[in-house]
Amino acid sequence: MGSDIVGIDHLMLSVRNSADAAAVFARMGFSTTPRGQLPGMSNRLICFANPHKNVPNFVEMMSLDDPSLAPPSMAQALKTPDQPVLLVAASDNAQSTHARLVQNGLDSAPVIDGGRDWTLPGGEVIDLAFSIVLPTPGPAPFYWIACEHKTPQHYLRDGFTTHENTSTELSKIIAVAQDPADAAKHYQKHWSASVSAPETGPVTVSCGRVEFQIHSPKTFSEAFPTIELTRKEDHIVGFAARVANMEKVKEILDKNGFSPQKIAGALLLSPAQCCGCLVLFEPN
Repeated sequence: MGSDIVGIDHLMLSVRNSADAAAVFARMGFSTTPRGQLPGMSNRLICFANPHKNVPNFVEMMSLDDPSLAPPSMAQALKTPDQPVLLVAASDNAQSTHARLVQNGLDSAPVIDGGRDWTLPGGEVIDLAFSIVLPTPGPAPFYWIACEHKTPQHYLRDGFTTHENTSTELSKIIAVAQDPADAAKHYQKHWSASVSAPETGPVTVSCGRVEFQIHSPKTFSEAFPTIELTRKEDHIVGFAARVANMEKVKEILDKNGFSPQKIAGALLLSPAQCCGCLVLFEPN
């Protein structure tokens, strides 16, 4: 049976200041969007090409500027900066997603129809429109919301999706759970995602182009032996991006003061260097 959830839209990072965080990721060779203003919050994005079913893929750096103006669930999610805080699933119909989640027993706030403007350096103003579904925080092992884009084409402009570091797509989101297989059941139920649970390695939740990999503490330490987990609760750790030119990525990172680690053909940056978010660069 089909689902109104058609993929993973993006990963949201809680940051202290969206402009400062954008500057950190720009030093890694990522292009970033103009500042977006939302009620009580502001953001900058790293957008990627290769959409699945016209769904943009991006990493969002969101700062909580005034908790009293932000939706309560978002204020709660963003209260601790410098860490990944939630997944955003892509919905092709926000009202249908809301109705189905409520029918399945997952409380959600009424759909929020919203938008924001981006003013480009040349003065052009882009109007973004979307609808958001906000499940009540708590039931999901990793908090998530859903978004129906009304203007997906704006996220796919060459000026946003072309990166100096040659990144082409968001390939995976990486998390850690005490019981990965049990955590994956939530997304299998509410996203109609497929789940792969090998005897070794992470459990993979597949929904659209972007994979959601859930490690146990043991498999995480095996995959990333130089990264020490600083949080004991189940949590999202970071993301991986595919790149066309690994030598170019390393050149940029070295030049701009980062300390990339070579790991299984990829380049790894620790959360301490990236606003609390692990970043993995993988070859195409």
